[in-house]
Amino acid sequence: MRNKPVLSSLPRARALKILAVGLGAGASVSSAQAITPFDFSYETLNYGSSGTFLTGIRGDNIVGNYTIPGSTETGGLYYNLATGTWAAMPEATANGANFPGAIGSSPYGPSFGTPDGILRVVGSYQTETSAPYDLSYLYDGAAPAGQSLITLAYPDGSGAQTLYTIAHSNFGNQAVGDYDTDLATGNAFIYDIDTGTYTTNNIPGAISTTAYGIYGDKIAGGYAMAEIGGGAGPEHGYIFDQTTGTYTTYDHPGAVATHFEGITSAGRSGEYNLVTNWITADGIAHPAIMHLAADGSVTWYDIDIPGVVVSSNSAYGDNVVGVYIADGQVNGYVATIPGMYNPIRNEGTLTSSADNEAALSGRKGDDIVNSGTVAVSGNGGIGLRGETYGVLKNTGTVTASGIAGAAVEMHGLYGTLLNSGTLQTAFVADALRTGPDAYGTVIVNTGIIDGRLAATAGLNKRFENSGWLGISGTGLPVTDLFSGTFVQTAAGTLALRMTDSGNDALDVVGTVRLAGTLAATFQTSDFLKSYALVGATDGVTGAFDTFTTSGLPALFAAWLDYAPTTVTMDVAAALGSLPGTTANERAAGRAIDSMINDTGDNTLAQLPDALEPLYALSASQLPAALGALSGEAYASEQSVLAGDSLYVRQAVLGRLRQGSYAEALGAVAALSDGNATVASAPSSSPSGATLWGQAYGGWSNLDGNGDTSDVSENIGGIISGVDMRVDRWRVGAAVGYSQSNADVSALGSSFNVDSLQVALYAGTETGPWNWRFGASYAFNQIDADRTIAYSGSLQQANAQYNGGTAQAFGEVGYGFAVSKLALEPFAGLAFVNVNTQDFAESGATAGLSGSSESLGIGYSTLGIRAATNFALSGGMVLQPRAALAWQYAFGDTATAANLAFLSAPGAAFSVSGVPIAENTALVELGADLLVNPHARVGLSYTGQFADNVSDNALQANVAWSF
Repeated sequence: MRNKPVLSSLPRARALKILAVGLGAGASVSSAQAITPFDFSYETLNYGSSGTFLTGIRGDNIVGNYTIPGSTETGGLYYNLATGTWAAMPEATANGANFPGAIGSSPYGPSFGTPDGILRVVGSYQTETSAPYDLSYLYDGAAPAGQSLITLAYPDGSGAQTLYTIAHSNFGNQAVGDYDTDLATGNAFIYDIDTGTYTTNNIPGAISTTAYGIYGDKIAGGYAMAEIGGGAGPEHGYIFDQTTGTYTTYDHPGAVATHFEGITSAGRSGEYNLVTNWITADGIAHPAIMHLAADGSVTWYDIDIPGVVVSSNSAYGDNVVGVYIADGQVNGYVATIPGMYNPIRNEGTLTSSADNEAALSGRKGDDIVNSGTVAVSGNGGIGLRGETYGVLKNTGTVTASGIAGAAVEMHGLYGTLLNSGTLQTAFVADALRTGPDAYGTVIVNTGIIDGRLAATAGLNKRFENSGWLGISGTGLPVTDLFSGTFVQTAAGTLALRMTDSGNDALDVVGTVRLAGTLAATFQTSDFLKSYALVGATDGVTGAFDTFTTSGLPALFAAWLDYAPTTVTMDVAAALGSLPGTTANERAAGRAIDSMINDTGDNTLAQLPDALEPLYALSASQLPAALGALSGEAYASEQSVLAGDSLYVRQAVLGRLRQGSYAEALGAVAALSDGNATVASAPSSSPSGATLWGQAYGGWSNLDGNGDTSDVSENIGGIISGVDMRVDRWRVGAAVGYSQSNADVSALGSSFNVDSLQVALYAGTETGPWNWRFGASYAFNQIDADRTIAYSGSLQQANAQYNGGTAQAFGEVGYGFAVSKLALEPFAGLAFVNVNTQDFAESGATAGLSGSSESLGIGYSTLGIRAATNFALSGGMVLQPRAALAWQYAFGDTATAANLAFLSAPGAAFSVSGVPIAENTALVELGADLLVNPHARVGLSYTGQFADNVSDNALQANVAWSF
């Protein structure tokens, strides 16, 4: 019969696997059966407070359901004993049913593994359309994304409509359950997972058969024969042997009905534990475990948990799960029954030096549990050997060091390895391998497998890596081999080494699904450009969540490429993309990268000796090293040279302004009372020549931005000229000399520039308008010094090269007088061209060569000047003056230098310098002293102020007219 609730207050069948049967006589009790008293403990395990039903257990996996709050429906649950965490099963849904499109669901028998790994779970669900009948499902965590759920509905046949289909348990490639075509009867079925086919498996002559458990080749459930007069008689428990095609009936002593809820190994060949619910004549259901010994004898372990209703639903190892109702609350429980599980155990230290022998081995159906240490050293020696249906559970350490040895070797049908300890082997042995007779092997690793995987023999294997898989230490590379389905979960790590002889890899004949971590360890300094890490003949899906490298120098980067059947790792020098670097550092880094990456063969070229110390630097040290190598200061020096052009420009225009001031101040005198002295004291003779000179000195600070460093400069110079009146024009020529010193202290760079300047100029007046023009050229001799310093390198680089600064400039002003103040609004325009020749540094193997550079900068100026005069004793006149202007720079305000490493001329790169300020305020304060009509001396201050520039200069001038 289909399982139905014992009490009307319980949810429908999938919530509790408790069988309600008709009461009656006829249940037989074998004389080989005994009821054994025992000590046991139990723990309540609830999800929330609305009611929890635990329906299945295998290993650390428990499944069940809960009553959805505010509903009579149930939602599927998964609980992991090792982590103590709940999760939706098979997947969370908004309505809490935890099955897509369902109004309620419940999972039943789980297998080994985890939901994101190779766990398989069967269960039932109901939709609005299928209600009041259930459909079933198979969840396979190892399936590709979106394909983990297979719906199960027993096909209608012979005109009989299938109502319920409920799968209860799975093992290997089979799932079992029951279906109904009539609510009064049940039919057991076997579902072949590989082929997707169903087989009815009823007990001959039975009116109703259910299949609730499968383990190995044994199926368990209940059946009922027809009573005389019609209807179903008492239920009997049975075990069906698929190998022989026979079944055996079992009844609990004193029961009127017995039903097996599941079957699992008792740890030894031919021994099983069967979860049982049996009913006494008073209609009370009782939970129990039936232990079946290898000789066929039966021992009953009755479970006594207080409650109105108690059901045992599933067992594995020493644990039983079920449900009890107390004080109106439905509770899940986990009970522990010591002694009902008796595997082959090792809890101490077991060593073996025998050749071709296993330290721990079993027969068909034997489980082996190792919580101690197993060490084998013989050639062909095996630590743990598994056989058909056997489960190997390792929480300790297993090592193998002999030639062709193995820590674990799997044989037979549907054997299982659960490793949460350590499997470790030498290079000559295998950490894990399978024999040619292996079929359907299940491997779940939550511990450490440190050694070669050699598991290609045998078919239909499933491997879950939720631990660490790889090889520690040094040595020759190893390729892990596996055939079947390989799944790495988010908890797993695949560790692969890159060595001088090649690299570790994972090669799968079958499918691979990836998550978790790939840890690549480099044990070589000779890096390939590409490494084949993972290959799968039938496809790779998913991707590693985390990719880590160790032993890879900081100047290299590695990344993964995913293809349909492969995962490869590419390695390249990647200074050009190093985090936390400036654009100039990245530019130098890309040049160094090209020395390594742009090689024609399949190996990465070594850096030139001059740059080899970069290998030893950490990621935090590399930015400063790249800055020292970048030669950024060569680009910044162009900004300095462009700014220095102002001194010649000011000197020439200042000389041309002296006459304009005199005329304006003469107008001031004419408007004042009795100051005719000024009007008769011009700055130069109307038609004669004037010899003039100016000495100047300045200091500047150019602030860098996020990509360039600060520059400080000081400059000093003199300029002298002679001019004369030609008609209404004053024309003249000047020559000068300056020396500047610029420092980029953050980069250990300095520049000393000696400049010879020549200039021509002319000016005229048309009424109040003043016109001034000039042009100059500076011959620059540049001496550069750079300290290239970082850990492992200290070099001094020097360069001498020439340059030239040409400029043409003009200014127009409108002079007028207000009271005793002469004013002149003015506008100016200048164009400056800075040219530097190519160079090659000396003194440093990490030095640079530079290409000739040329940049053009335009300056427009708008401002106003003011001056006045004061008569002094002895006929002298003091003329204080001031000016305020806005200067706008345009053109090549972003300077650059094109460089290359001397040791690798093909590795060219470009760096930028500190930029030329676009908007600058110019301030001038000064005074001239007219000693007599032929002589003038003056002193002035000029300042430039911008967001990234501050410049201060002092000028002293003298003029003599004759």
